[in-house]
Amino acid sequence: MSSESTNSAAGSPRIAVIAGAIGYRQVLTAFLRSAWPAAAIEEIDPFSQTMRGAGMVFGAQADVLLVAGLGTPAEAISALGRLGVVPRAPPERAETGDAMQAVHVAPVVLLASQDLASHAQALIEAGAAAVLLKDALSRETLVGLIGGLLKGTPPSMESLLAHTNAGNESQFGIFKFSVEHERVLLAVDNVRPLATLAANPMAQVFLGERLTDGKRVVVKFPLSTPYHDTGLARQFCDRYLYLSGLDGRHVVRYLDAGISGSWPYVVLEYLPAGDLRQRMAAGITTSAALRVLAQIGEALATLHAGGFAHMDIKPENIFFRADGSLALIDFNISTVFGRVARNRLTGDVLGSPFYMSPEQGRGAPVDGRSDLYSAGIIFFEMLTGERPYAGENSAQVIFRHLHDEVPLLPRRIRDLQPLVDQLLAKDPAERFATAGDLVAALRPFVASQPDETR
Repeated sequence: MSSESTNSAAGSPRIAVIAGAIGYRQVLTAFLRSAWPAAAIEEIDPFSQTMRGAGMVFGAQADVLLVAGLGTPAEAISALGRLGVVPRAPPERAETGDAMQAVHVAPVVLLASQDLASHAQALIEAGAAAVLLKDALSRETLVGLIGGLLKGTPPSMESLLAHTNAGNESQFGIFKFSVEHERVLLAVDNVRPLATLAANPMAQVFLGERLTDGKRVVVKFPLSTPYHDTGLARQFCDRYLYLSGLDGRHVVRYLDAGISGSWPYVVLEYLPAGDLRQRMAAGITTSAALRVLAQIGEALATLHAGGFAHMDIKPENIFFRADGSLALIDFNISTVFGRVARNRLTGDVLGSPFYMSPEQGRGAPVDGRSDLYSAGIIFFEMLTGERPYAGENSAQVIFRHLHDEVPLLPRRIRDLQPLVDQLLAKDPAERFATAGDLVAALRPFVASQPDETR
């Protein structure tokens, strides 16, 4: 690759993603787009056109080709040949300067199964620029490798081979859990598991430790979003691209992401300062409750700017950093404005009944005002120590959200009733129009309170 093409590719590379599974292509594209927003990324279905055709069309235009789904070494070597790649020069010619870079303008990165990756050295000698595990692939490894190739500095053979064996404990951690009574083992690049933080049909969440530096992190597998489901994969990609781009501004910070087994996963910052539920259990003052609500409003304004409603705002999903700043977590059921938050398979309404807006409970389309209603429930609970609507089961609680009057606050804090009334209005049109409007309305209340925290 010429220095001119390398420089032009640095900010807006041309990358071809060749894989049979649409969802897999979508997730890879999201990871690449998060690193190079201006990249020209072409997703190619190898079953809709021949590899020879792909090579002819994209070989002279792409800076890097990613190829997944090849089954055997012979098939992989044949594909490399059809894409124009030639074998590396034998070792005895290395000193003459003939040690080979593929003559093809675009280096080819093979994303292989464990069986195929066990032949990585032979595939690299056949001309592949790199071989990575298809189902144990991290965004950081992929982006780092491509970045090096774009600069003309491919990794060493030793470095490449380290990423081709999921049993390599210095490179991968193995995460174990059960899905529908079946044992699942997933390899995650550069993170080993320490403890299970949450386990439910929607997600498996682990406390982990990065192998490179020992930093504590959280690894989340959204089990409700296998990449084989192209619709759900697209939702994952849209959320990931927006949230990871916020760099932790009012939301949990995304440190890495990847694909393991059938699922995309994310690696998140660890928030040891705890959640809002813990603070509420210890007792929270009125002034502190107002400041927390203001921070929730700021966080929701940031989220809603991307066109997403969180749909599960509750104390357990509101965490704090050591500096006291607030971070939202758990975007599993986040919904694009105007859509319905329902389980596509069962039709069940998604969310937590105690904090669910009336429109969410009805299974109607939602927008950011649904999250503001949930914030109002939390605010009432912070002020009084009780939820405004309770019941013996979820159906009763949802019914009360739909039909009960907004309860009154105690007399000592009745001046805050207008805030509660507007947040908990049954009709979304009667609530604050935006989270920014809520923050603005809170300023005089916050300013009038003593500067105390608990």
